[in-house]
Amino acid sequence: MRILGVLYVLLCAGLLPVRNAQAMQLARAGDALVLSGEIVYQDLARVRDALDRAPQIQVIVLRNSMGGNSWTGYRLGELFRERGLTTVVSGHCVSSCSRLFLGGRERRFASDYPAAMTYVGFHGHYDFGKLNTESVAKHDLVQWTLRFAGKGLDRALVERWAAIPTRAGDVRFYPDAARSQYGVTTFYCVGSESRRPQRCERLATDALSQGIITSPAMYQSADRDQLRFGTRERQWPSTGYATLAEPPKGVSAPIARDYRQFLEAAFPRGFAISEDRRFAAWRGNNRAANEEAIAACERSSRQRCRLYAVDDRVVFSAPPSAQKLR
Repeated sequence: MRILGVLYVLLCAGLLPVRNAQAMQLARAGDALVLSGEIVYQDLARVRDALDRAPQIQVIVLRNSMGGNSWTGYRLGELFRERGLTTVVSGHCVSSCSRLFLGGRERRFASDYPAAMTYVGFHGHYDFGKLNTESVAKHDLVQWTLRFAGKGLDRALVERWAAIPTRAGDVRFYPDAARSQYGVTTFYCVGSESRRPQRCERLATDALSQGIITSPAMYQSADRDQLRFGTRERQWPSTGYATLAEPPKGVSAPIARDYRQFLEAAFPRGFAISEDRRFAAWRGNNRAANEEAIAACERSSRQRCRLYAVDDRVVFSAPPSAQKLR
């Protein structure tokens, strides 16, 4: 029984392989290898083999991963640095995934998803969701991070995120384009906030100055147009009609309030407005947000409604007779 107990502790700490865990998904996209999903022990061998079989790969795209096995995260980061690869965050990359990202000799954000959904998140090591300080020390998390990020990274900030008490918290860095929605691009989240990152502590720094990324230029993945948000952007492109942060001109105070709530909603989201601007409706965190917002607006107004904003852009275009409302 004692041996079984020790094995269980090692398994939960991420120090033994998990045979039944879902491995990362690997896919080729041009000269890039796209990695997504949970990181497991076996991924080190799988990724190394994929790189050996395709030496033309220059970029590792890390897409929508909440992390996983800590040991594998460090080893993959070291492998990417050894081979001089560029790493890119596409969507979110958190926890162990952040070590893969720091392994890149060049590091960038991708434009595959809206900027407000694109971030890399850092924290410590956890067992059952609670901080494991012994694991943080054993992996030498702080020093490893400082060595791979470079000279710009603030040691005090790394020590702070390495001590976040729960796995749900993190220090997250967004691309500069997210500033128009959030006001800042770096947040300290403890994990209990009602909305993240809006209710998290705002930090007066950014990914470039800290050395988290090496270039502000956004990377566009070869498969971007196949992703859901790439499709939505093609279907509903920005018209440049107005600034997203400001409510539509000529609307009532209640509609302006609803619009501000819309701006804090999760993507996918859509905001619809009636032709006379007296009625509006919105939906968020919903794949059918656009259609449902239009339907709700038309039910209340009994007239035609059109989309005003979708996700992170204004898509409305007024007819000549309504230009004065701008």
